[in-house]
Amino acid sequence: MRLPNGYGGVVNLGKKRRRPFAARITQGYTLEGKAIYKYLGYYEKRQEALQALAEYNTHPYDLDGRNMTFAEVYNLAIKKEFENASVQKVNSYKAAFKNCINIHNVKISELKSLDLQEVIDNSAVRSQSSLCNIIIVMRMVFKFALQNDYIQKDYSQFVSISNTTAKKEKNIFTDEEIQILWDNANDFFCQLTLILIYTGFRINELLNLETINVHLDENYMQGGLKTKNGKNRIVPIHSKIKPLIQNFYSENNKYLLNNNGKPYNYSTVKQFFYSKMETINIKHTFHECRHTTASLLNRYNAKDIYIKRILGHASQDLTKDVYTHIELKELIDAIELIP
Repeated sequence: MRLPNGYGGVVNLGKKRRRPFAARITQGYTLEGKAIYKYLGYYEKRQEALQALAEYNTHPYDLDGRNMTFAEVYNLAIKKEFENASVQKVNSYKAAFKNCINIHNVKISELKSLDLQEVIDNSAVRSQSSLCNIIIVMRMVFKFALQNDYIQKDYSQFVSISNTTAKKEKNIFTDEEIQILWDNANDFFCQLTLILIYTGFRINELLNLETINVHLDENYMQGGLKTKNGKNRIVPIHSKIKPLIQNFYSENNKYLLNNNGKPYNYSTVKQFFYSKMETINIKHTFHECRHTTASLLNRYNAKDIYIKRILGHASQDLTKDVYTHIELKELIDAIELIP
């Protein structure tokens, strides 16, 4: 069947392609009269390409905008939002955007509600307000994309945070599970897990911790990655895990957890970690060790300022100068609240 003039067309690019059918429209002509095409997409079946062409002709959209990533649309949308925004609001938007890192480089037109919901469900942040800010940023980005014809549907409206915070709270290590780890404290991976729980280190922060930054006499370590507030932070050594750290410590090794002069490979450690946890009937992720640190500090009434300092969290109500003057002894006292 012949398609109407100006409607666009479908071409077969060859059988060797996984998606051989391309839907395209004419965007103009060269001086020689040759058509200039814009491609809507590539499809396995001709009918799928025709459907894409029909959808475009029913609701035309900006083809260049359709290929923009979530991060690129955010950078356009945020300019207007930042015009009259307070410093606190700007910081909250920036933090929320960072927590969307898994979709930063995904085309806005390819993101669906399941992708956005996964960002919320797997977010490292736990507070209701922080999760709300992530959704606010998502809706801002999708609203901008919808207004400018980059997309035809706003999938951010279907994202929710119901039960997310409670879910993360349930996924901390129980007292019984921590005791199981201590009962198996001669095992490398149980030792590793206990150090994570009693320090709040992320797994990559611990794997890359250099021996020179471990100060056993003063009972603290200095390390951290990822964020401005988390880098090279002071982390007190709890008395219970000090023997574990001493066991790994050697001035001759560059890294605390030495693997023939190199840090351990994350993927390898992760594989053996899950295998070991399965044998002792514990089902947790590395990041849930960090959640457990925060939960334990909260349970035993450590001050919020010390919790944030130990975990390397930013705090909008504290200046950098205040952080600088937190005494090491106060951080040690805070971590020692955990029995």
